[in-house]
Amino acid sequence: MKLLVPFLCCWVAVTASATTYYVSPNGSNTNGLSPTTAWTSLTNVNNFTFSAGDSILFKGSTTFSGYLEISQQDANNFNLPLYFGSFDQGIATILTPNTLNCGFKASNVQGVRLENLIFQGPGAQTVSNKDGILFYSNLASGYLKNIQLKNVNVSGFGFCGIRFYSEWSANVNSGYRNVLIDSCVVHDCRENGIVSFAYDDQNYATYQHYGFQIKKCRVYNITGYSANSHKGSGIVLSQIDSVLIERCEVFNNGALNTACGGPGGIWVYAANAVTIQHNESHHNKSGTGNGCDGLGFDLDGGTTNSLVQYNYSHDNDGAGYLLGNFPGARPWGNNVVRYNYSVNDARTNNSPVTLFTAPGTQWNGLRFHNNTVIVSNSPNNTFPSYSALQMTDYGTQMTGVECYNNIFLTQGLQMIDVPATFTNQNPAFIGNLYWAGGGATKFVYGNTYNSLNSFRNAGVNCEHIQNTNYGYEADPLFPNVFAPAPTLYPQVTEMLSSYAINNASPVMNAAVNMSALFGFGNGLKDYYGNTVPNGQAPEIGAEEGYFINTGLPGLFPSEKIRLVQNPVASTLRLHVDSKWLGSDYAILDVLGNELTKGMLQGEAEEIDVSEFSNGMYFILVKRQSYRLKFIKE
Repeated sequence: MKLLVPFLCCWVAVTASATTYYVSPNGSNTNGLSPTTAWTSLTNVNNFTFSAGDSILFKGSTTFSGYLEISQQDANNFNLPLYFGSFDQGIATILTPNTLNCGFKASNVQGVRLENLIFQGPGAQTVSNKDGILFYSNLASGYLKNIQLKNVNVSGFGFCGIRFYSEWSANVNSGYRNVLIDSCVVHDCRENGIVSFAYDDQNYATYQHYGFQIKKCRVYNITGYSANSHKGSGIVLSQIDSVLIERCEVFNNGALNTACGGPGGIWVYAANAVTIQHNESHHNKSGTGNGCDGLGFDLDGGTTNSLVQYNYSHDNDGAGYLLGNFPGARPWGNNVVRYNYSVNDARTNNSPVTLFTAPGTQWNGLRFHNNTVIVSNSPNNTFPSYSALQMTDYGTQMTGVECYNNIFLTQGLQMIDVPATFTNQNPAFIGNLYWAGGGATKFVYGNTYNSLNSFRNAGVNCEHIQNTNYGYEADPLFPNVFAPAPTLYPQVTEMLSSYAINNASPVMNAAVNMSALFGFGNGLKDYYGNTVPNGQAPEIGAEEGYFINTGLPGLFPSEKIRLVQNPVASTLRLHVDSKWLGSDYAILDVLGNELTKGMLQGEAEEIDVSEFSNGMYFILVKRQSYRLKFIKE
């Protein structure tokens, strides 16, 4: 399987002669060229035609009532973007109290930057088809380039928070290219959170949008509403090629949805070369009535050549990881899902990992390896296929399913559910660890098998290849494994410590060597950023116990020493219990190299890490055999 990783271009600041305009209630409402002569309303901005590179600054900590609109007559130069931001102290608010306008709308425009602004609508449950921020195109062809949104907060709109929309028409093949959405918050909107959309059908081979990066964003409380199709997703991108979504938190979306087929936390469809990594998606809802899904992450209809890695999904109504095709979608396949956690997903429907397809569609190629799936019982999920992983026979063709080196841990639920429809397509399960919390280990693979040994006789790739048995039926020895899943934000996903492996775990050095057995590598690093060895057996599951293998202690949660803040900028601050004072410590990089050392001397310990490069580090307290991870940014 060949994995194509998207090429995402660099963002280059271009400096040129341009004009800065000010908007302030304290201005004289004349030429707008200084805070003193500033325009006093948004009408002045909307009535003016701006040049390439101009800036429009709104007085911070001030609310401006109305809306902003620009067209292709305004600047429209991707090398010299038109800039909207705040000046003075605080962030300006654009309040749009009616349902007739978007907070900000740009029609057929490229080269736009929005930074340090708040867009507030009339209320999340106000019926409207207006977005907080809308970039709209109805051009016949071409890309509109260089759109950047940074530190923008959007809430209270009746449609989407941020939307990139090419008119739904086979005659509109234009779209947006090189889009950056960084450190933005979208919440309490009605339809969806962050969206790209354009015309599509099953025979389309091109994508209107290209090169999106969505980084360090939060999307929550996107409610949805009663409709014939699903409403209330967090981040949903479509008709798009080359995407990076990372370091986002998406949660509590879809509560008022009533339709099936969505909604979800982070998902894509009609998409190619997507990378989704280091995100936390949790407590997303299927809604009421006939609502279903409420998923964590999803590579949906017509997604190809994409990668989902290093994510944490938990407590979602639907699947943590949904992978499949809907009716009328483009071909789906050549996708990889690796080094992720799913904890207590599928609270009301489906299974934590759910594969599906639809009649008349093509589905070929999923490599699902080194993931950790933990699921406790939920009385609200009555699906007969409820298990750690299921394949859904809505359609009849799903080929190239490969599941290697995963941990499937349930509280008495069956491990996998593969209907007879797919058994002759030989979905592969090799090198996985299965544990039903001490109960019977049950597999459905056409027929029902009540042990790993009997499952090995179910098919050619069922933990058995030629004369060799694979797989384990054993307790991975996670501490308090069925305790409530922690929510990590604002900490980064690498701070997940509840499911750390230790020296006694049967997952240690027990994974199949995929390079030797199948001809492809294990991936560069695990969920925590530890190096994964290629050419030898790594651990089963999402964590590579690198420090355990080199004689250093594992990661065990403790209140004796805790991080006061994480990530850190220049000073690592620790709260240290008095019993630990006098302990030697060392700070190590991810390869185990010692960078500095000292002694814990106070209950409020401070360690200078200003000279460290950005990345992940470990503080090792030697006397107590204890370590903590932290991120330097």
